[in-house]
Amino acid sequence: MPVVFVVFAFIITLVLGPLIVIFTYLHFRRRAITKKELETLHNEISRIRLDLADIKDQIAEFIIRTN
Repeated sequence: MPVVFVVFAFIITLVLGPLIVIFTYLHFRRRAITKKELETLHNEISRIRLDLADIKDQIAEFIIRTN
């Protein structure tokens, strides 16, 4: 009986070992892409905030000129 267990454990290790390595690699690769996308979104939000501040200034100047 212990011999059968050792054989099954060996087969399971041969099958699951590479699968675990592959899925671990894909998981970390996906996280890296997500971080890059997050950084891009952060930069876009910062640019939009600057644009909004500029638009506010322009509206304020327009209101002052028309009064």
